[in-house]
Amino acid sequence: MVSIVVPVYGAEAFLPRCIETLRAQTLRDIEMIFVCDGSPDHSLELLRAAEKMDSRIRVIAFEKNRGVSAARNAGIDAARGEFIGFCDGDDWVEKDMYKTLYEAAVQAEADVSFCRVFKDRGEMSENVPLGFADGTRFDDRAIREILVPAMLSKETDSDDLPLSGYTPRNLFRRETIGKHRFREDIRYAEDLLFIVTCIMDAKAAVAVDQAYYHYRFHAGSVTKRFNFNVPESFERSNEALEEILSDNPECMRRMRIRKRKMAVSTVRNLCYPGTPYEFWKRVRRARAYMNRPDVQMLFSDVRLRQIPAQMAVKLGLMKYRQAFLMIFLFSYVFDRV
Repeated sequence: MVSIVVPVYGAEAFLPRCIETLRAQTLRDIEMIFVCDGSPDHSLELLRAAEKMDSRIRVIAFEKNRGVSAARNAGIDAARGEFIGFCDGDDWVEKDMYKTLYEAAVQAEADVSFCRVFKDRGEMSENVPLGFADGTRFDDRAIREILVPAMLSKETDSDDLPLSGYTPRNLFRRETIGKHRFREDIRYAEDLLFIVTCIMDAKAAVAVDQAYYHYRFHAGSVTKRFNFNVPESFERSNEALEEILSDNPECMRRMRIRKRKMAVSTVRNLCYPGTPYEFWKRVRRARAYMNRPDVQMLFSDVRLRQIPAQMAVKLGLMKYRQAFLMIFLFSYVFDRV
């Protein structure tokens, strides 16, 4: 019924729980396709041992690291299920996740189902609101007018996150994915483009307002460490999204909000753990980015009095190109509290 694709890289410490919770799914008619992406630790050994214990497990091993998009694509190509889902090797799932998502899709005659997620930070776990009632069904028109805009951004500039464009919260009918694949030249924040591309071809989608997926935040989490693929991956993803959504005025309005937030994230990226740049080099790189005409244009129409305080500070500093203050705040204030 369901194929679950799991890219694995540097996940040795967390992989056993991921494997255990997938094997324990109450939906028994599943296959688990683990794609070891040239992982430098003992992940492949763990996967080979699991493969011997459970005939539903299949392992694909890359000799060299090719990135999460290539790993997921290899899994999609190998999948045989009626539906395809995704999990990351350092995350884990509740035992009823795929049974619930599968049944919701079948009962609603939907091509995509999606659920809430937990954000796990050590001993703390946040159940992230979905924003839609359980069982809400979106036909193709509602997908374009309600669901996709909600994934792009909030209605106005805000620190609040939109409906998460996080691949593993979704279950896709195989035909809906079709020939769509993850862009392998986009190696950061690649999820939303894939989801939107697929869901725009869906006849219907359904919401499951319960949390089943545990998104684990830890010291090695990609989203909380410096990444050399920012901002290029952001910009490639946004360009592709705008091409898909160009005839939808509300989506294009929200893309502008999304791009502003990603511009702020580009400066923040310079200050994350793992950055190779000392303080003043961060300032110089931030100033060069903020002085780009396309970046300046994003902030030209921002009305700061209409925006929540902390977000107004960030957008104001971007608008007036205050690189030193931005780097200082992201290095020592905003991400330290």
